[in-house]
This record gives sequence, structure tokens and C-alpha cells, in this order.
Amino acid sequence: MASEITADGHIIAPLNITQPTPGFDLAGFQWAPVGGDAPKAPTSRLSRRLASDREQVPLTENQPPASGEVQVGEQLHVPGGPGSEPEKVLPFPLQQFKGSYAGNGFNLIWVPSTFEGGVRDLGDGLNDNKLFLNLTTEQMTFGPTLGEIPNRGFHDQDDIFLRGLSYLQTVQNTTNPDTGKGDKPRSDKGSGIHFEPGMWLVVPAAKFQEGRKTICRMASIPHGTTINAQGFVPEKNNNTVLGGKPGPPDFAKLDTTPFRIGRPETRLVDAFKKPMTAETPSITRRIPDNLQKFIKHGRINSDIIKNPNIVLQEAIRTSNLDIKETITFTVTTGTPASELNAGGAANIAFLAGKQTPVPPVVATGAGGPPIKGVMIPSPGEGDKPNAHADFMTATFYIERVEYDVVVGKMNGGETQVLLASFPPGARAPTPRFAIKAPPGGVTERKTIKVPGIQIQYSQTVNLNFGPPGAMLTWPHVSVATLVPTDPQPFVMTE
Repeated sequence: MASEITADGHIIAPLNITQPTPGFDLAGFQWAPVGGDAPKAPTSRLSRRLASDREQVPLTENQPPASGEVQVGEQLHVPGGPGSEPEKVLPFPLQQFKGSYAGNGFNLIWVPSTFEGGVRDLGDGLNDNKLFLNLTTEQMTFGPTLGEIPNRGFHDQDDIFLRGLSYLQTVQNTTNPDTGKGDKPRSDKGSGIHFEPGMWLVVPAAKFQEGRKTICRMASIPHGTTINAQGFVPEKNNNTVLGGKPGPPDFAKLDTTPFRIGRPETRLVDAFKKPMTAETPSITRRIPDNLQKFIKHGRINSDIIKNPNIVLQEAIRTSNLDIKETITFTVTTGTPASELNAGGAANIAFLAGKQTPVPPVVATGAGGPPIKGVMIPSPGEGDKPNAHADFMTATFYIERVEYDVVVGKMNGGETQVLLASFPPGARAPTPRFAIKAPPGGVTERKTIKVPGIQIQYSQTVNLNFGPPGAMLTWPHVSVATLVPTDPQPFVMTE
């Protein structure tokens, strides 16, 4: 169902999206926070009815079991569940990429800075870069499935049919130096920091891949970079609801310290100790320059600067999330040495900068000269990039979470929209549930267990820049925790 526009210019969102996808209104990338106030744009009668009751009540010790398998299958998009249409069901593991998700996270990026007289330490860091640290809120909206996409084989390779969907991701900066939290008021100025349309595809295995299917993410970024990242489909566990491994995710340890191009083992710890140490005050080459308030509230500290995956772990810990299973997969732009060496990143000329021309390859067999970006590192030693995006890897974690939801008194068949019950200080986004009472109603307040979906991701983009002879790779890391923006339906059985 497409969005409609009223006579006064308001957008009426489709029923499966709480707010219009930000692609319709890019001024500040505005949307309602997860678990926040009802949308101000006109909504359907159904949406108004579901949004009429958001009361949160205290936990009780009366915790009846969750509803049966049919309800779980409907809510968690299990293939073959009620109302499933085979041609619209995405292959594993993308079944949960439906509707709109929103949440919060953290973004770290080293950016180039103009300098004169060569690279030198000005007392608070090297003068050829700045470090930006952003607490963020974001929305990721998934479009309808694209059906079967034919790709033609050649020689002994049969044709294959891809399946997938489009998506739109927007990220806002909510860093508030006054409070040391991510509660900067959203405005039309200075908050939007990322806009990304793209597609997710599941690719059947080619004959040379020995039966291993792959996932592909194709994205375009307004700075002038496009990516084609691919990874193998994880093994499906037939003993869990979604096919993931039992329990919470296992996050890898990251290192955001810059390093010499092609040599990640050469982390320049001493050169970047000052800006990466949160306790160091008044770092003019770091934004925010003073992090004392952020340290106090645990939002940004030295450990998080060096390993942003801690933000994902803290979202789980502080919210006391009971994660029953996790589907984990990674997509990467790859290198010729990778097991899956397809895909890549492409940049506009401004990002790539002035490049040394590569001589044409003479058709003399395998002994021709190397090709930049394929056989040798790109940018080359003689190039002068502004910020060359050379490599990207992203790991996604699709999690089935069992939430506590407290329901009040209801008549049989009545629906209440309620937030999951989180402890004080929780940092994960709070999902909403449309809880429908059983035929006999609910006679007293009680806590029930409700299954829901959460998506977390960790992404690293390597940016290459710097003066000749001192060019480095600068990690740009983004992490976030997202939940559906729509109330997730749940039917009580008792």
C-alpha cells in the first residue's frame, strides 16, 4: 500500500510503517522515537485505536507462559505460518527484514583535516585528521519483496533466480554535550548524518561454490560511494524457531586505531593515544572535545572509542534482554585473497582524489601489469585521495527476544498497545506490542512473556587518506540496536 498525501501536505503512512519512510521528507530525517508519542501525521482508524493505550504497570510475579506456536509463527514471520504466501517469503535468513525498524547506536569516524607544513602533533593529536564521536538514532525501512530475479548462467552454469528487497536507512546525530547522553533534540539542522538506499539479495549457490548460498547487500551513499558486499548464508538450525543458534550474540572485539594501508597489525597506538583516551580533556581535534559527562553516564568512554561493539553488549546487559536465539551473518566487499572475493567499493573522483594513471594491460596472458584496486592496494602510493572508501564489512545479528509485558484489565477480544518492561537505565530501544485479550478477558494485571525481534549490527568502513608517504587506513565504525516501529501483535491464550 503506497503512502498518500493529504490536501495540506501531510503524508499518511502505510499501516506497516509507524512514520513515513524518511525518503519522503529528508529535512532532518524526522520520525517518532520507538516507544514514543503517537505520530502527528494523519493515521488510519486502526492505528489510532492501537495507539490509544500505552500504560505501563509494575511487574508482578504472576508470569503465565507465552502463547502457542501458531501465534509465534505469525508474529515472527516464520515461513509457512498463517497467511504466508510462498512467492513473498524471503529465503533464510532475511525473513525478519519487513516493515520499519528504529533504535539507537554509536558512530565513530576519522575525517581528513587540512594542514600545512606536513603532519605534526599540535599537542592534542596529529593535524591531518579529526575524530568524530556520535551517539545516534536511526531508522531502517524494508520494502516489499522483489520476486524472482533471473540471472543467466553461461557454459555449464545453469540460470539462477535471486530473491530480495529494497531498504532505506537514515541516521541522526543525537549527541548532547550538555547532558552527556544521546538526547539531543531532533531538529531540521545538523542532525541528519547518513542516508542510504539499497537492496538485500539472497543468491543461490553457483556450481563453483559447492552448494553455499550467499547474501548480498548493495548500497549507495550520498558522499559518493557505492558498495557491493557479499557473504555466505549461515547454517540454519532446525531446532530453533528462526533457525539461529541458541542464546545471545557473540560480538567480536574491534580496534578503531588507524594503521598503515594493508597492514592492520601495525596499529599506531602511540600516535592516536590522546584523541582515543576519553579522559583527555579539551581535545580540539576530537568532537565532542570534552567527554567527562559522557564518561559519567557510560555513553562514551575509552573502551567504547576503541571497541564500539561494547555499545551493543551494553544495550543487552542494561536492558536485561532474554535473547533466546541469534542468526548471525557477515557481508564484506572482499579482496582477491578472500574465500568470497566478489563485490567491492566504488568512489567518485573527489573521494579517490588525483590518481596515478594505470598503464593499459597488454593481452600477453597472465604476465601483464597489475591492476590497481585488484592486484595492488588502492589508492596507490602516488595517489592523493581525499577519503577513499576502500573496504567495508558488516555483521548483522537477528535476535529472538522474550520480553516481559505487563497487561492491565481487558475485556475479551480487546487490544492494548503496551511497551515492554525494561529496568531503569536500559539502553536498548523499547518495542511496543499490540496485546489482544483472550475470549475470557484479563481480570487482573499480570506480566506475560511475549516474543519479539531485535536487529543489531556492527559495520566497519576503511577510509584511506593522508599525505604522500604518510597515508593511513582510518576505521569508520557504526553500531546500532533496532526494533520494529509498529506494535508487534500478540494474542493471549489465557
